[in-house]
Amino acid sequence: MDYLRIADLIFTTITTMCALYLAYAALKHTAKPNVRVRILSHKHLPCNEKCLLKFAFDNIGYWYAKPTAINVTVYFNFDPNFKLIELRYGSNQTYKDRDAKIGVGKMAYLKAKGLKLTYGEEGEEVHALVRTPKKQNVYRIRISAYSENGVSLKEEFQINCSYLNLKG
Repeated sequence: MDYLRIADLIFTTITTMCALYLAYAALKHTAKPNVRVRILSHKHLPCNEKCLLKFAFDNIGYWYAKPTAINVTVYFNFDPNFKLIELRYGSNQTYKDRDAKIGVGKMAYLKAKGLKLTYGEEGEEVHALVRTPKKQNVYRIRISAYSENGVSLKEEFQINCSYLNLKG
């Protein structure tokens, strides 16, 4: 009788371990990339001047999986009061987009496409050359990105434009 209980305990333990392994494998192989964006530039800018805004994209992964983000397309949506000049990205900012368009919410946008973000490697830096608004205020920049394999990123930044002396 004790042998039957021991056999049952061993069978239950093995079955549980197999189920846990299968659940982990399914979780790992179906994970979508986890991408974040940060603004590297100051969030306080002078009004009515050309400024270079820098953004960093990284694949931060998960504890259980670190899938590569493939063919990422990023939309840089700016408040309509910004004048968009150019977006640069890729190695040494060799790729450019100067074709500003009006999108959702009447925000002007430029886009970077074809980014590849791998966990553990240096991320992608994107530079936006803009002319800041003429009027002092707080303005929005909205970043949205998607990829072939499931990246879905939406982030918003607030930029404060003023005529005050911003140096020092």
